[in-house]
Amino acid sequence: MHSSWANVDWHLIWNSNFGDPYRIDKRLPNVGEHQIHMNPQAARDLGIADGDYVYVDANPADRPYLGATPSDPFYKVSRLMLRLTYNAAYPYHVVMMKHGSFIATEKTVKAQQTRPDGLSLTEEGYISNFRFGSQQSVTRNWHMPMHQTDTLFHKSKAFMSFLFGGEADNHAVNTVPKECLIRITKAEDGGLGGKGPWKPALNGMAPEAEGDSMLKYLAGGFAGKGEAGGGASFE
Repeated sequence: MHSSWANVDWHLIWNSNFGDPYRIDKRLPNVGEHQIHMNPQAARDLGIADGDYVYVDANPADRPYLGATPSDPFYKVSRLMLRLTYNAAYPYHVVMMKHGSFIATEKTVKAQQTRPDGLSLTEEGYISNFRFGSQQSVTRNWHMPMHQTDTLFHKSKAFMSFLFGGEADNHAVNTVPKECLIRITKAEDGGLGGKGPWKPALNGMAPEAEGDSMLKYLAGGFAGKGEAGGGASFE
């Protein structure tokens, strides 16, 4: 997938639950933004509603970068913030975020704060999927040492050959999908302008908040018996 989640507007729109070509909520860094999936009960136990913005923090020894302190202006740029979406497919203590989207930078954050439309689009044409941070804010690679050197002789991992020096794994040293321990805390309400709940979570179609019609649909209640001639009847 790599950067395909962000290479054209339509990919950004359908990449997550929060795509919006009109950007009614001007906090969106683009026509869409990234999301993290979390078990609904786990989120509720942390006081997080479906669609809220959250901070995601990992090992402070080196994430989001070595020597990071909240007083450093770059800390706000690099600390991961994104939308949380309820997903009952994940166990209570497990969350998931797709990799490969374009990271926030000092220039994209400045663009959000200075452009009239609030887009994270820089003068050079780079645009981020995140208001702040990225997957790199919380994960790092587990390269074997011989794959991180300039000169060490070793066997190629993908071909029947030998080589000297570095060899990337499926991605690279600092931008890979990996597991890690994280802490999630609420950052902002999901509603427009950071006030109240994210409206689509209240329409009866969202996970763990299904209305009567959605519950009936999930139970197969809208499907009728087949009719003669190959047709089907529906209530």
